[in-house]
Amino acid sequence: MRKILIVAVLSSVVMLGACTKFAAMKGPFDGNEVNIAFVEYIVEKTDDRLDLTSDQRDHFKAIVESMAAKALAQRPETEGLRKRMADTVRKPQFDMEKMEELIKERMQLFHNIFEEEKADFAAFHASLTAKQREALAQLILDHGKKGWHGGY
Repeated sequence: MRKILIVAVLSSVVMLGACTKFAAMKGPFDGNEVNIAFVEYIVEKTDDRLDLTSDQRDHFKAIVESMAAKALAQRPETEGLRKRMADTVRKPQFDMEKMEELIKERMQLFHNIFEEEKADFAAFHASLTAKQREALAQLILDHGKKGWHGGY
């Protein structure tokens, strides 16, 4: 259960900023590189909500950068899955089993990133004060209340 909670919290925090302003609007990637503006936006918004110390901010930034780099490395697999999903929905007869299989493959890619980062996130979480943990919980609760990604 704790593992699921850590994965859920980590995914919520990292994915909250998918739609951002200016250069960060492009999302986590800028061509074949990690979009540093996106990383900075996620870190800044989290810092604004949690009032992180300098060490906490650096630790969180390292986690976000690492996750983005791992997601970038998975990009060929992710794009291949998208193409297979598109091929599945083009067919006259929708194959639900095939689509479920493809979605499971996509979720496994997410899970692989979280597995590699969970110890770092647990250490980050351990550094938070009770007030910061409450702010993190509220950040998660507020996500999506203003639309798809406007709640961040």
